[in-house]
Amino acid sequence: LFDMDGVLADVRRSYREAIVRTCASFGVEAGHELISAVKAAGSANDDWAVTHRVLAGAGVEASLTEVTARFEEVYQGTEDAPGLRRHETLIPSRELLEELARSFKLGIVTGRPRADAERFLREHGVRGCFSAVVCREDGPLKPDPAPVRIALEQLEARTAWMLGDTPDDVRAAAGAGVVPVGVVPPGQTEDEAAGVWTALEGAGAARVVEADAELGGLFDG
Repeated sequence: LFDMDGVLADVRRSYREAIVRTCASFGVEAGHELISAVKAAGSANDDWAVTHRVLAGAGVEASLTEVTARFEEVYQGTEDAPGLRRHETLIPSRELLEELARSFKLGIVTGRPRADAERFLREHGVRGCFSAVVCREDGPLKPDPAPVRIALEQLEARTAWMLGDTPDDVRAAAGAGVVPVGVVPPGQTEDEAAGVWTALEGAGAARVVEADAELGGLFDG
């Protein structure tokens, strides 16, 4: 089982940057280091809610609906400006995912809206690798274990590994009785990577790997 953002999809220039730009549109400076810290603190599987939380912490009184609308303009794009989603790239190679799909049943558990998740998979040619794609519309968000259990049911699997880059992923996996593997997303500074590593281990990850260097080797043997 895979989380999507930070594990399958490099979102540094899309979702993460959308948080930064949405906050800036309200007059708040939110650097990537702050966003990483908020993510590491947990209960942060919804980027709309994360953005709202950062703004509220800076004293901005804006509704979640207003923040979400502003965020979506930045991420999806408008008639006048292309959206940041166009910058997203696949972290593991398509060849690796196709190879894994020949040996394992693969699934995704993500907090993305289904339309965004399915579009990313189609655009990168890997939709056929995944037999289950569980999205925010399908149940509670992580760290609730429910979406992980839904994926297991769809895959007809009793055991699994769950790869995720946040404590929410690790806790959801553990709560569903599967092995939680923490993933440090690409592009982190040394200090940021160390913070993510510590947070994932602290949440109970059985192992922690780096997304852009160790995902393939994780399945060797």
